[in-house]
Amino acid sequence: MRRALWALLLALWCASSVQAHNLDTSYARCVVSDDRVETRITFDIFTLMKIADLDTNHDQRLSRSEVLAGAAQIQSFIREHVRIEIDGQAVDLGEAQSPGWPQDVGKEIAAPDWHAAGSLISFPFRKATAHPAKAVALTFTLFTEIGARHTALGVFEHEGKTQEVTFTEAEPDYLYDVTYGEEPRKESVPAALRRFLKLGIEHIFLGYDHICFLLALVVVGRFTDLIKIVTSFTVAHSITLILAALKIVTIPSRFTECGIALTIIYVAAENIFRKNITRRWMLTFFFGLVHGFGFANVLAELGLPPQATIRCLLSFNVGVELGQLTIVLAAFPLLALLTRSRHAVGFKMTLSAAVGLFGLGWFIERAFNLGFMPM
Repeated sequence: MRRALWALLLALWCASSVQAHNLDTSYARCVVSDDRVETRITFDIFTLMKIADLDTNHDQRLSRSEVLAGAAQIQSFIREHVRIEIDGQAVDLGEAQSPGWPQDVGKEIAAPDWHAAGSLISFPFRKATAHPAKAVALTFTLFTEIGARHTALGVFEHEGKTQEVTFTEAEPDYLYDVTYGEEPRKESVPAALRRFLKLGIEHIFLGYDHICFLLALVVVGRFTDLIKIVTSFTVAHSITLILAALKIVTIPSRFTECGIALTIIYVAAENIFRKNITRRWMLTFFFGLVHGFGFANVLAELGLPPQATIRCLLSFNVGVELGQLTIVLAAFPLLALLTRSRHAVGFKMTLSAAVGLFGLGWFIERAFNLGFMPM
């Protein structure tokens, strides 16, 4: 059974073309200068297709010329659904600049890569100001059209000082006070570490695939086994997070995402078909390496401060670890109680089957760009 399962997973892996670690996310960067405010909104192609049918010849390949042809419609959508205020006055985003085409992708991007981190397309705007802006506010109203679960990761920047913010349907706006606190200066190392710690915590709570993987791991085994599993997973994803973020090792994000989905499927299947599961921490270490590349993808758009790159990476990783420990510690007592009941076997099978089905759904969605999963 185990050999057959591995063969099936290997076949699926080789036959697939998978998507990026991008949980329905767009990006916004607002740079405030003395004489202008520049706003750049970035989407993956999968999201852009919800706004406009850019693939006009329907060949499942998107070219730069097709993006340029549909740019006016996308820019109009952004103007309507991304509102900006400067010093309390509602203004337009300003002059639209030419859309940014991703580097190293060639002239066309095939459909399997439309949800990949390397296929992001940006739409910049430049608003001239008569005097330096003191406060800039952005409001996103696109969630009804794009999806209620959509998230926009935003960055405000002024003279080297940055402020990260997350826009969601529940919290769609943010006011950036340029003059707040001391005279603007470059972000200090402690502030950067705190920022990446927070980003790590936020990311794991939005990473539903990582959460399912952790639940599948802890549904079986004793507490001592759980300590080994969590430690092994942490060490492994720390290694690949650093290697990928520093570009020492580069793996296409499409393989990373398929790998994450397959780890969920395998662990769930192992829970169901194997009676005695031993040395799971060793398997978890291998799978943690795969998840580490997924964690690294989220840092691609946010950037790392050059003065403290390694420390910020480690801080992000600590945030991820705090988030997953919170999830595991919150779930384990209930799981342990249920596994001691007379329905323990049925409970383990049901939970593992549910997690496995989610993993299979994510795999199919990312492999074939179907977009049917709600998360």
